[in-house]
Amino acid sequence: EGFHLRPVTRADTPIPVERIAEQHLNYEIDVIEEGALLHADILGGIVFDERIIQVSSFVTDHEGRYNFTIAHEIGHHVLHRQIYLAAKQAETKPAMCREKGQKPLAEKQADRFAAALLMPPDILANAIEKSGIKNKLDKTTSVYNARRNADRVRKTGKFSNVSNTAVLNRMIDLRYITKVSYQSAENIFHHQKTRRLSYIRALLKKFLTKYNITQ
Repeated sequence: EGFHLRPVTRADTPIPVERIAEQHLNYEIDVIEEGALLHADILGGIVFDERIIQVSSFVTDHEGRYNFTIAHEIGHHVLHRQIYLAAKQAETKPAMCREKGQKPLAEKQADRFAAALLMPPDILANAIEKSGIKNKLDKTTSVYNARRNADRVRKTGKFSNVSNTAVLNRMIDLRYITKVSYQSAENIFHHQKTRRLSYIRALLKKFLTKYNITQ
């Protein structure tokens, strides 16, 4: 208890994001039937006003994606809650509303926050060092070998509530692996087309309509 008031240590992994959301941030986690969100491919959402994190039942059988979804929504709480609340009360358009590319900036930010929360850089670095593969990583060129290395780091770092794909992408983000492309979340679900899109996107789109902002 209370790890949020001190530096995170190796003993804290796996990072208990569910407990952080419920006990430290006072959010209720609501698992809802797949497709009951605003769109069938939405895996999770956050309702700031009611302090509810919604998670699609589609991910509850996938521990890594379930925890990443909660961590992603915690990211929205930390990074975007105040912006949303300020925009809600103001008569000026919020700066976050415009979408560029397939994923809005807010979603990319929440993804990166989730990865950092679940796999703090110091703990990840220690796991890489202890796994004995540090010198091999810059020579890794195949996805197969990259995933094998990520699995060793996952086990060594006790990132038991994180998917292999998330560990691999974190290693790519931090430039431990530079010759393998970023792996999309679709790999987790056998290439099903399930975009990571949180409830905040739908909430902000309401502002686009309200202020007649074209995308």
